[in-house]
Amino acid sequence: MVWTSKPMWAIRAITVAVAAAGVQAIAAPKPPDSQPAVRLEADVSMRSIPVDVRFSGARVVIFGSVDPVGVAALDPRSFDIVVILKAPSAEVTVRRKSNVGGIWLNTQAVTFEQAPRYYAVVSTRPLEVVATKATLADLGIGLEQVPIVATAGEPARADTAVMDDFRKAAIALGVRRKQYVRLDNAISFVGKSLFRGEIDLPADVPVADLQVNVYLFRGGEVLGRRDSRVRLAREGFEDVIYAFAQDRPLAYGIATVGMAVAIGLLSSFIVGLRRP
Repeated sequence: MVWTSKPMWAIRAITVAVAAAGVQAIAAPKPPDSQPAVRLEADVSMRSIPVDVRFSGARVVIFGSVDPVGVAALDPRSFDIVVILKAPSAEVTVRRKSNVGGIWLNTQAVTFEQAPRYYAVVSTRPLEVVATKATLADLGIGLEQVPIVATAGEPARADTAVMDDFRKAAIALGVRRKQYVRLDNAISFVGKSLFRGEIDLPADVPVADLQVNVYLFRGGEVLGRRDSRVRLAREGFEDVIYAFAQDRPLAYGIATVGMAVAIGLLSSFIVGLRRP
């Protein structure tokens, strides 16, 4: 059985790092009897990233500080930082291929009306060590928790197990296409209380507002959260062409066809001049 998908938007790509095999067996630490009062501050290096014809990707730096109030000697390594960077959702259709008489055919399909165009989870340590699966599920953290919602009416046509299989297939396809990524040990503490991490955005990252959620954990318990946004905006000639295509699609289509015809005629003319 083979899974394929046909998204309604351009498929975006980014690299994925998977937790080591032995990590699954490590239990999340038990929370201490009493958690200290903590002040979490976090931000991103760039709030706005220009996208033009020369855009080849960008690096987003997440940084901040953890200040345990009244506990000057608390080791910052006892804390964990988890960052979620997510793009807006779009519609995607996942298709199941089956071998019918020796020919692979699409035999079943499910449309998800909401699937993030890009989703990255970055952390100080593997998520299985940071918190329990139940806690991560409640917070929507992890590739297994990518918020994918089926189109209304789809569940009525398929049972829960089938829908779960299609949802897992959608996530697996996103990982394979480097659209969904998990980076363990990618955030580190610097000095006494500062932390820093990086996320490399690919050249074909969705041009949209990316949501950034920074979580602070200690002993498997959430102690704080800070939210921010990174805006990708078209600039220069690309913005002009995009605006023209969106505002005047008919004129854009005619201009595109006319340009193609003109280039073809010019090429034929040049080739004709070079003939003996």
